[in-house]
Amino acid sequence: MKKVKPRTVILLIALAALLAWWLVPHYSDEDKAYYASVLCTVKNGSSAGGLTEMEQMIEGGNSDYALRKNAFSPSLGKAVIHAWEQLSDAEKQRAIEAPERCTTSLLGKMND
Repeated sequence: MKKVKPRTVILLIALAALLAWWLVPHYSDEDKAYYASVLCTVKNGSSAGGLTEMEQMIEGGNSDYALRKNAFSPSLGKAVIHAWEQLSDAEKQRAIEAPERCTTSLLGKMND
């Protein structure tokens, strides 16, 4: 049996790490803030607002003539909803009463 060189093993580990990093979704701060503000808007409209309402708002806001249309990212939407679920009831109430506080609270939970 042929012996594997240490350099080959290191190269394979580096490639596996790069592939793992590439497969993990990376969202810009701007996208996170946009999705947080959309969820806050949906939650102000109804307490049951969720993923479907966010998708309708994001994709429904695209103009027919827009050069760059916003496609809904379910994974980012779920991350924002998860951050909402981590808020206490008092934080949720304050967030619903003040939309600017809502976005800030959600971004704080997402970055934790």
